[in-house]
Amino acid sequence: MNTAKKTALGGIITALSAVSMIISNIIPVGMYVFPALAGILIYILSVICGKSYGWSSFVAVGIISFILCADKETVLCYLFLLGYYPMIKSYIEKIRLKPVAFILKLVVLNVAAVAIYFLMLYVFSMSQDEFTIFGVNLPLVFLAMLNIVFIVYDYSLTVFNRTYCRKITETITKMFK
Repeated sequence: MNTAKKTALGGIITALSAVSMIISNIIPVGMYVFPALAGILIYILSVICGKSYGWSSFVAVGIISFILCADKETVLCYLFLLGYYPMIKSYIEKIRLKPVAFILKLVVLNVAAVAIYFLMLYVFSMSQDEFTIFGVNLPLVFLAMLNIVFIVYDYSLTVFNRTYCRKITETITKMFK
């Protein structure tokens, strides 16, 4: 595929990812679903056109989302984890020791989640009282649930890569030949 076609495909996928992020403002459940979808779209771009196109699209969607999305927590979820994780997953899985790779994935998740929490507190001026209900510290409960959901998400990405991504890549490559 030549450079012009790669650039055109990059623009299309960047636009779809940005629209996905904007839709997350409309649908309340979309706070995590649509950034994950945007990350998967960018991953597909990186498989078809190369990592540089994927990273460029990630940055572009991040800037567009930060400007156009009202919910900054959703944008932070995209920027700190869901946007780039599908692309770095393949690098982490090259580690031969599977338990080490698994722990590294969880470390990436937990560092991102803690960073998002502190950014929401100190940069976006959320009160710490907003994270406590009936004396229960919700960030800790949320972090525990997030680890479980992340394991399912990681496995889903693996299945997606094995089956659908190859078929999607072949179809898109044929379309842009």
